[in-house]
Amino acid sequence: MLSSLNFNLVLFLLVVVAIAPVLLILFIKKDEQGKASTYFSALMIACFVYSISNVFELMMTTTSLKLLMYKGMYVGAVSFAPLALLFTLVYTEREKWITQNRLYLLFLVPAINILLVWTNDYHTFFYSSFELIKNGDFEFMVTGKGFGYWLHQSYTLLLLFVSLYILLKRTKEVPPYDSRQVYMVILGLCFPLLVYLLYLTSVGPVMIDYITFSFLGTGLFFYLGLTRYNLFKIAPIAYRTLFDNMQEGVLVTDTSGALITLNLAAANMLELKTINQNVALEVIEKGWPEIHELIVSSEDYRMIEFSCEKEDYLNWYLVSKSSIKGHNRKVVGSIILLRDITQEKLFQFEIQRSREEAEEANRAKSEFLANMSHEIRTPLNGVIGFTELLSNTQLNDQQSKYANTALNSANALLDLINDILDLAKIESGKSETNIKELHLYELLETILDVLSFQAHKKGLELILDLDPRIGDVIETDELKLKQVLINLLNNALKFTEKGHVILKLSLLNSESEENHEQLNIRFSVSDSGIGIPKGKQQLIFDAFSQADSSTTKKFGGTGLGLTISNKLLKLLNSSVQLKSEIGVGSDFYFDLKVKTVNFKNQEEDLSELDEVLVIDGNEVSGNVLKTYCEHFKMKVISVGTVTDAFFVLESNLNIGLVILNNSLLGKNSVWTMQKMMVIVEDRPKQVEFVAAVGSIEQETIMKSYRSIGCEAFLFKPATPAKMERLFKGLMKISTVKQDFPKEQNGYSMPLKAKDPFKLLIAEDNAVNRMLVKIYMEKLDPHAIIMEAENGEEALEFLKSSSKPDLVITDINMPKLDGYELLKAIRSKPSTIQIPVIGFTANAFQSAEEEIKNAGFNGFLTKPVVQEKFRKVVMKWLKNSN
Repeated sequence: MLSSLNFNLVLFLLVVVAIAPVLLILFIKKDEQGKASTYFSALMIACFVYSISNVFELMMTTTSLKLLMYKGMYVGAVSFAPLALLFTLVYTEREKWITQNRLYLLFLVPAINILLVWTNDYHTFFYSSFELIKNGDFEFMVTGKGFGYWLHQSYTLLLLFVSLYILLKRTKEVPPYDSRQVYMVILGLCFPLLVYLLYLTSVGPVMIDYITFSFLGTGLFFYLGLTRYNLFKIAPIAYRTLFDNMQEGVLVTDTSGALITLNLAAANMLELKTINQNVALEVIEKGWPEIHELIVSSEDYRMIEFSCEKEDYLNWYLVSKSSIKGHNRKVVGSIILLRDITQEKLFQFEIQRSREEAEEANRAKSEFLANMSHEIRTPLNGVIGFTELLSNTQLNDQQSKYANTALNSANALLDLINDILDLAKIESGKSETNIKELHLYELLETILDVLSFQAHKKGLELILDLDPRIGDVIETDELKLKQVLINLLNNALKFTEKGHVILKLSLLNSESEENHEQLNIRFSVSDSGIGIPKGKQQLIFDAFSQADSSTTKKFGGTGLGLTISNKLLKLLNSSVQLKSEIGVGSDFYFDLKVKTVNFKNQEEDLSELDEVLVIDGNEVSGNVLKTYCEHFKMKVISVGTVTDAFFVLESNLNIGLVILNNSLLGKNSVWTMQKMMVIVEDRPKQVEFVAAVGSIEQETIMKSYRSIGCEAFLFKPATPAKMERLFKGLMKISTVKQDFPKEQNGYSMPLKAKDPFKLLIAEDNAVNRMLVKIYMEKLDPHAIIMEAENGEEALEFLKSSSKPDLVITDINMPKLDGYELLKAIRSKPSTIQIPVIGFTANAFQSAEEEIKNAGFNGFLTKPVVQEKFRKVVMKWLKNSN
């Protein structure tokens, strides 16, 4: 048959068949069709290499040239099946299967086959023999098949069948309309597969390679899918889940706005009897203008909510449009979601109505609490302020007792008001968490220093037992943690007559979790107080309740401390737990998960001080001091009696530091330390002595210690930070200022300025003006104080040539309030730089935040005591000097 064919005509047809797949590449818009087009192009190039090499093989007349072209055919032959599989994976959205290692494995066999073909001159693993057979105008190369040839054919068939299986599986994953895309790819793949099987099963030598013609079918069907059925353009996206299981209506459109497909839920909402794209589009154009507007819109994303009357009912719908983007982020279509939100809307209306009613009731409650706070705090400011001033004057014993009683009563009333307001804020939802970084060591030291006077006045040891592994900087709500700890410590100090109160921080993380950023810390406040009966342990957590009605009469308080603490901890996902035994004491604890910034797993080495001798009659306090010293890698000997201390000093020549708790022997502790100094005075290396003293005994006892040569003091309760400052000071690592106690009734006077400090106080309450005036005169006797009863009078002072250095204004005043006065000050260039402090009796945190946000330079909350006033005003007083 071949002899009757025209040689040139056959070659021309073969050249056309070879070039056709390559021409199809030119019609692919690679920027729209993404990575699939890359593998499609590579597949077509492989077909071209195979086909064009076949053409040249037929044209060659010598055996060597025919063999060369024969080898060139296999460059395309071994690449076809792997590229077809890669194209199939990308098209069916299984691209995640394509990894670098799998690509190497996929092309391993083709690489081996290419090597065998091109080195066949030296072996017979691929072709065992070659023979030229003439048939008409053609000379054909007939080969004997070796092992490599059948490896190549088997591997090619395997990959083609795998590709076909994946495509058939894909037809079940997409709706019928979109499955036409997949069928076009299947047909394109079946052409070379069927021809390949026919080629391999043919009996006798095959004279012409008709696999070349099958590649034309592959290219044409792929091209039809590409141009007519939007192959690669709108990739199916999880159709089985999206269309079969979603309750929302789904519509898919192309870039021209034509409706490609829709799901059953969308058909039901649009009241369609069948899923038909053309009918659906007509229904949308006529009855659903909102949806039609989205379809024709060119926006990439849009969401609308609309209502329509349906069967005498008002239905609500939420419609959103999102663009479908290809691999190159170019829009290839849109997906529209339609959801019936009628029930949700009805719930929203009901919730909104209920919320408005609740907000109105809560607003009335908040206004009442704010007014009550303001009305009570305003007179309390005068009561507490002047009583404090009175107690600091020259009074006889009886007068001093009366003044202190009045001051304590006023402070108790203030505590009661604060507790009620705190509880009201929490229950009304006004209290919110404010998680931020805080310095834990500084916070604990501040809390304990504030409460130390109360503890030492009762002769109690206030102890901080802190696990050194807990870092200094953590993330939690500082104000809430501080309030809870103060409440628990206040309760412990109140109900403990002798012994100790311990604040203990333990790390609950396991060893494997210790380096993690998340720490689980147990905060525990234990005491040696009266204890609580088991039957009444739950009762004390209820508001306004205490274990015994006589407790209120004996110890005072509202019974709100634990209730507030528990509610605050609930906001931090924790709660207070209790262990207690009558006559032994109580242990209140809670576990708090926090983030840490600097987990402490490395101890600082301060061992240059040699061995340390700790002398403390309280076993717990002594053990804590020992732990803190060991944290700095010091060798520590802890004893509880003076006899043991003298024995250690006489027998151990390596002692370089002695820490003596003054509570061990009271006034005799100074004499004891002096005797110890005599024991070690002849040693070649000086032994340092440190006195651990409480806040109530500092002023007198420190003079006694200094008189015997002891200049180093540890102010109880001991903390890691205090110990570190003490040790570094003794080692002269850094110059550290000693923590000498502040004077209780006065402060160091600032240097007199060239011009006297001028203060303007705007306050409608004469008592409060007088109190601020006295506080200011104590800070600076030379200060000029101007008084205004309202904001208008204050503005008149500001118009004068003598501008004040500081303005303190009440927030609530007649005629012109504090906010309006601030606005007037900031509006004029001549007064814009004057610092203004807000003065308010509103104790709500929201009021403080409002004052800060309004632009005030600071604020004072009534009632204000002398110490608080000094801290706020001193900054501006120093700046003026």
